[in-house]
Amino acid sequence: MKLYTPVLALIGFMAAAPVFAAEQTVTFSVPGMTCASCPFIVESAMSGVEGVIQVSADADTRTAVVVFDDAIANAEDIAFASTAAGYEAELVSNDSNS
Repeated sequence: MKLYTPVLALIGFMAAAPVFAAEQTVTFSVPGMTCASCPFIVESAMSGVEGVIQVSADADTRTAVVVFDDAIANAEDIAFASTAAGYEAELVSNDSNS
């Protein structure tokens, strides 16, 4: 039975791998944000994606910075949510893998 212990430990670690997923911070260009209320709509749409932790949209720079759990969400789904709300979003950069 001692021979199986390392194998079982490895299997347990692999099963827990999603627990070690990282938060990702990305920036989207959202050129359609032209008024003071636009960022609220974009933030609401993007925040509605499961796994999104924080959204900060800015009408002056026409960008949205999003922090999300990459084990649950991805940038494409977040951009789609904004586009579905009427504000096309395009991934500009992956700011960090913290």
